[in-house]
Amino acid sequence: MLLVWDRQVFLTSVSVVGFGLLFFYGFSSSGEGADVLDGEELVLCHFEVDEPQVERLESIIQANSTLQEVLFESGFTAGQIHYLVQDVQSVYDLNRVMPGHRLIIGRLVDGTFHDLEYHIDDEEYLRVKYESDQYVGSLHKHDFEVVVEEFYGEVESSLWETLVAQGERPQLVESLHQILQWDIDFTAIWPKESFKLIVEKKYLDGVFVKYGEILAVQFVHRAGTYYAFLFEDPQSSGYYQENGDGVRRPFLRAPFAFDRRITSRFSHSRYHPILKTRRPHLGVDYGAPRGTPVLASADGTVISAGRKGGFGNLVRVRHPNGYVTAYAHLSHMDVRRGQRVKQGERIGRVGTTGLSTAPHLDYRVQNRSGKYINPKELAALPSDKGVEKEYFNQFVLLRDELMERLESIPEVESSPSRTAPTD
Repeated sequence: MLLVWDRQVFLTSVSVVGFGLLFFYGFSSSGEGADVLDGEELVLCHFEVDEPQVERLESIIQANSTLQEVLFESGFTAGQIHYLVQDVQSVYDLNRVMPGHRLIIGRLVDGTFHDLEYHIDDEEYLRVKYESDQYVGSLHKHDFEVVVEEFYGEVESSLWETLVAQGERPQLVESLHQILQWDIDFTAIWPKESFKLIVEKKYLDGVFVKYGEILAVQFVHRAGTYYAFLFEDPQSSGYYQENGDGVRRPFLRAPFAFDRRITSRFSHSRYHPILKTRRPHLGVDYGAPRGTPVLASADGTVISAGRKGGFGNLVRVRHPNGYVTAYAHLSHMDVRRGQRVKQGERIGRVGTTGLSTAPHLDYRVQNRSGKYINPKELAALPSDKGVEKEYFNQFVLLRDELMERLESIPEVESSPSRTAPTD
């Protein structure tokens, strides 16, 4: 039974006095001066107090369970739970505990409460101790061990399958996609295209928890070899190409977070599967499961969001450079007219509304003159600003170092095993 003393505190102090002084003054008959006898040396007493032994009980918050239920099972009373939540409210609201998160309770061998840890996310945790007649909470960052791993991969069907087959998690696929999405068409990967990665991995108590930064990437595509290097200056950080240009472009290659299959391309004469006639198809169709998030391909303002004939649920966004993008057949629209959106922000979900035979997205682009153009033409637009001139020499030094490391990675596909310590 876990025991916690409510609103009581027991203080123990030990003080030691261990010195004495003896003075004796004598005067010689000659009157030449005073002699001082040495006093006894100061004696210091040192006491070592053993750290208390703490037993820790770890729990995982289960779905549909509450903090109260977990704490009850750990020996807390209703009153203790009330004071616990109330005392740490200003630091963290324990009523917001989430399923799947870790809760660790420490107690002394006699059952006395010692501390509590709640893992808020993979970066931060709450620690609670009982001090001065109250529960005291504080937020802390996890003390990760960061290891840099370098590895090679060869794509057969998709980047996702390649990385997962090498033991990596989907989060790495998403991060890599975010870096290369402006240069690589992941819906048209050819066999034998390859990549090399230098990436941070974070471990806690020897267990892999999450990825850190991707420091550098090389992707060998049929259209050429692409590089991206992470560079930080005092004002900002970002990914840059070999020449210092930013990798980010004004428009995404595709309005999705992951690879999506193209089911119909831009054409001035396409056979319509429902109308049974040939007609222009001035967009690109992406086949995707119903409910797949659709992303704004660039910053802009929503100029319409609603039902539009054969397009079904349609969202149109005007961008600062004069282009307009359209997203049709949505099952759900997450934006409204007049709303400003950022590149990569979710604006709706894939559906099959309007004239549609299966869930897909019809993605269209109009140029400044209102003419429909092939969305692939957007890839030719210039990239964001590059490295600032005053920091370019620093970038070159870092780029050359990372380039040498990329080139040294053997082109052998296997589970990641090459590691390097962080600086």
